[in-house]
Amino acid sequence: MHNDGKVVPINQAHTTPSPLARLPVVLLQVRDKAAQQLQQGLQELFDNADDTLFEMADKARNTIDHHIFFEAMRDLRLKRKNFERVFMAQLFEAFADLSHAGQGELQLVPVVSYDLEAGASRDALEKAVALKVMVDRVHHRDGLALGQLTTRLSALLGNRLNDWENPLGPALLCEFFLRAGRSLGVEIRVKLIMLKLFEKYVLSDADQLYGGANQLLVATGVLPGLKAVPSRRPAAREACGEALLSAVDQPVGENGQEAFTTLQALLVTVRGSVAPILEACAEPQPIATRDLLRLLSHLQQYVPEPEVEDDFDLRNQLEQLLTRVSVKSGKSRVVEDADEDVINLIALLFEFILNDRSVPDAFKALIARLQIPMLKVAVLDKSFFSRASHPARRLLNEIAAAVIGWSPQHDYPRDNLYVRIEQVVQRLLNEFVEDPAIFSQLLAQFGEFTANERRRSELLEQHTRNAEEGRVSTEAARQRVAEVLNRCLPDNDPDLLNVRQLRIGSWVVFQQDQANSLRCKLAAIIEPANRFIFVSRTGLKVLEKSTGQLALAFKHGALHTLDDGPLFERALAAVTGKLRQLNRGK
Repeated sequence: MHNDGKVVPINQAHTTPSPLARLPVVLLQVRDKAAQQLQQGLQELFDNADDTLFEMADKARNTIDHHIFFEAMRDLRLKRKNFERVFMAQLFEAFADLSHAGQGELQLVPVVSYDLEAGASRDALEKAVALKVMVDRVHHRDGLALGQLTTRLSALLGNRLNDWENPLGPALLCEFFLRAGRSLGVEIRVKLIMLKLFEKYVLSDADQLYGGANQLLVATGVLPGLKAVPSRRPAAREACGEALLSAVDQPVGENGQEAFTTLQALLVTVRGSVAPILEACAEPQPIATRDLLRLLSHLQQYVPEPEVEDDFDLRNQLEQLLTRVSVKSGKSRVVEDADEDVINLIALLFEFILNDRSVPDAFKALIARLQIPMLKVAVLDKSFFSRASHPARRLLNEIAAAVIGWSPQHDYPRDNLYVRIEQVVQRLLNEFVEDPAIFSQLLAQFGEFTANERRRSELLEQHTRNAEEGRVSTEAARQRVAEVLNRCLPDNDPDLLNVRQLRIGSWVVFQQDQANSLRCKLAAIIEPANRFIFVSRTGLKVLEKSTGQLALAFKHGALHTLDDGPLFERALAAVTGKLRQLNRGK
């Protein structure tokens, strides 16, 4: 009779004890509490994996990659329940195997090898490196708590274990995850993304996992004399998430001070622009950063509404406040050099942003109202200038990316996008004092809004493409007109070259007349008929042109491309270049 390894024959049911029956009750409690937390982490992982893979598909540079990420999304949805079931079964089996401790039957060491032989595939190498980094990071960050848990398990079982044999250790948790993922038919890039998500939503909470297990064991008297490990701050997951979403961040010193110090050397030429308007009757006395933040919070309450035709000059407003403070105190109060450098840099960045063509005029007044909140963030955290994943910086970039395709309209204050951005700005002005957590909250909410808008527009874009591809096949006459126009232009005409450099997804602005312009995105190029199809921000077709028509539009200055790169980064690069020119001219 064949016996499944999981089935116990009836005639042995009373003679062969279950492995779990040999485990102490407290160890079963540790297992069940850990399983509950790990289950929650896996659920969060899969809830967010869909959005992450969608973003990757959205950013794919070719149809093959686009297909790979969409197929991965489909595969994960179909196999999610089985994945979670296999992972939890592996965890329970590992705890059951602890009953063999001391009997020479323990089979807990993970089979994953991080030391690959020569000739190993590149995919295997990438996976091994990713796993090693993940496991090492947990050991470095939570090694003390993990070591205490392993020591307590050893004492409870009467046999010495090591961290690699601990069912809750990072090595075995990664092993469970890899085994559960064997059913997924995904390529190495998707596997690496899933591993990063596993680190973000499961391993980043390892301190809570080990802390809870240690508390249960201590409560039952297992080595209570070991010194408790303080819990890490709750920002571990966010830090891990930022590493996943912004792997391009450059390493900087504490609080980004190294990068800011480099910028300070360039800002010397503009220093001295924020000072009280008083006769120098005494030695100037710098105000503390905390006092500067209070002054900025005061000014924040008086930022003019976007409808008010009034330029809000932040440095001028600060000068007036400093003058009043100096008169009141009888001392000349000035801003410290480092804080003034931040003020000047933010002012220069916003000067670029508010002159950037990619931002529609209707939104520039709204974005200008963010100057004080962004300045306060930069004063508090210098990594704002060096870390592309900074929530405040990402929020500004998200807003700029959302409005690039917005065309002017008469009743724009009632437009859904305008209203949403206005709400974001107003919340910052009303609620942001010194806690930057509000930027992360607003970023998440605004990101959800734009993701929904993007999905709707993509559906309409696809519909537009399908309709146009069927229609243009019958328009041979237009093709002949386009050929005539093309013959009017030479194979080296710079405006014709500009047309050929347009890519799917490029944003452009057509100046229809002196008062009206149209912002739209290139959605399709229909080669047989030489037609360029443009859609609005919502995905609806708004324009159709031939190569010759576009070249003539470029030539007459009626057509301009819009730079859709991250706005803050472009502003920072432009300001840095400008400052370098000023320094070279001295």
